Amino acid sequence: MPDIAERAFEDAIVNVLVTGYPERATSETTAEPSSGFGEFIPGGYHQRSTSDYDKALCLVPEETIDFVLATQPKMWDRLKQHYGSEVKARFLQRLRREIERRGTLDVLRNGLKDRGCLFHLAYFKPSSGLNEELRELYRANQFCVIRQLHYSEKNENSLDLVLFLNGLPLFTAELKNPLTGQTVEDAMRQYKTNRDPREPLLGYGRCLAHFAVDPNLVYVTTHLRETRTHFLPLNRGWDRGAGNPPVLPTHNGYATSYLWETIWSRDSVLDLIR
Repeated sequence: MPDIAERAFEDAIVNVLVTGYPERATSETTAEPSSGFGEFIPGGYHQRSTSDYDKALCLVPEETIDFVLATQPKMWDRLKQHYGSEVKARFLQRLRREIERRGTLDVLRNGLKDRGCLFHLAYFKPSSGLNEELRELYRANQFCVIRQLHYSEKNENSLDLVLFLNGLPLFTAELKNPLTGQTVEDAMRQYKTNRDPREPLLGYGRCLAHFAVDPNLVYVTTHLRETRTHFLPLNRGWDRGAGNPPVLPTHNGYATSYLWETIWSRDSVLDLIR
């Protein structure tokens, strides 16, 4: 029963990220998000396997390469003239180094240069919806989620959820369900005591934020520092106090569903990054 309860919570989050609805999602399918601009509509993530993640690069390489080839083919051809058959490996290594030097946020905002070629790693919402080319580039951003991501080359530790944009890691999340006897406090404790910030994925600047989540409360930090890690509440408030409004008995949802339905929606994430 405890394992089933926690898995159901994780299922619900991933289903909404992938399909936009609290129904079963598969690793092979994704729902197209609305083409509207400025509307924080859930859905549109791909679900990938932990085997798609490259532990040395701290990337989902296929997502990155697919995005660049789809949006910047001419620039890619220029780079290929320099590197030939090694172009993918050279590009990914350059990207890894730039993220280590500048951080993921700066790379997503400003791209990277290699051999005189400038590559964008994300496209942001155009100020006007009239330019169809810019709209298409914005829609080309690829979001994916990986469950139970084995991130370490030293051990078999895994993170419950990791979210990526164009192959670059954005957010990690540890999920707890009170039905298993654990709460958001246990998730925060797990980050502080069992998530080594010396791991490349967990180092400062690699991911934008780390979330501790249960059905009732959300806490977040941008900097893991073992027991010195400081989490802040990311709750909506209730009855002039802390926490979240309770879920009505007639609804089958979670008090924290705003996190994956709104804050983690594609438009919202891209707005936050920009």
